[in-house]
Amino acid sequence: MLPMGPNVQEHRHACDCAAHRAPASSPPNAGLWSALLPVLACAVCPACLTTYATVFSAMGIGFVLSEAQHLVLLVIAITASVGVSAWRSWRTRRALPITIAVAGSALVGIGHFSGDRHAFEWAGVLLLLAGGLIEHFRLRSLRARLAQPIV
Repeated sequence: MLPMGPNVQEHRHACDCAAHRAPASSPPNAGLWSALLPVLACAVCPACLTTYATVFSAMGIGFVLSEAQHLVLLVIAITASVGVSAWRSWRTRRALPITIAVAGSALVGIGHFSGDRHAFEWAGVLLLLAGGLIEHFRLRSLRARLAQPIV
């Protein structure tokens, strides 16, 4: 049984957002923003948002978006995904992140705008998720290699 309490480190959530990786104690000169930013990061974490939406839906509280609002959110999400991947490709001089992001975003767009082609949308979402996981684990292994002492 997991211990209950306000410390997010004890919960060990699976979303791995900044709030859930926060250190157990903060330095004495930490300001208000250092306390609020992890909470705000968790508020927009896709895994956390999915959980919130599921819980609210079970309680009968739905998120009502018009088609125009849905389209704006879709464009923002696709632009953010391609933008972050382009930045990562530029920094690492690797084409894989931007290639995966453009292909996944194209599949999402095709599936969304061509009617009942939900398989394309889901394939695009899975491709974007796979690209993010590939980069996450690549960076994790790179950090581990850099942390090893040189003999």
